[in-house]
Amino acid sequence: MSPTDQAPDVIAPTESIQLPAPSWAPVLLAFGILGLVAATFATGFIFPVWSYGVLGAIFAFFGLRSLIRKGRRSFYSLPRDQADVRSELPVESFTAPDHN
Repeated sequence: MSPTDQAPDVIAPTESIQLPAPSWAPVLLAFGILGLVAATFATGFIFPVWSYGVLGAIFAFFGLRSLIRKGRRSFYSLPRDQADVRSELPVESFTAPDHN
């Protein structure tokens, strides 16, 4: 039997797997959070403290916004009507081992 042939009693899959698109949004969000944390502890470093906070807030805002928009877009692009097919598993009866 070749891999493309199916046995007559096997039901074809009815659901599809939807993967999210690749995105830079988690990286932007991580750098934004890093900037916000650095603004807390970076006193006396290269730039003024408020600059780390402002840049971190901007990166975090746009990263989170992108995550939400792409998540919403991918959620609403999913197919809504998938066939409700249930596969029947064979029922096997067994007896417990006798410990006598």
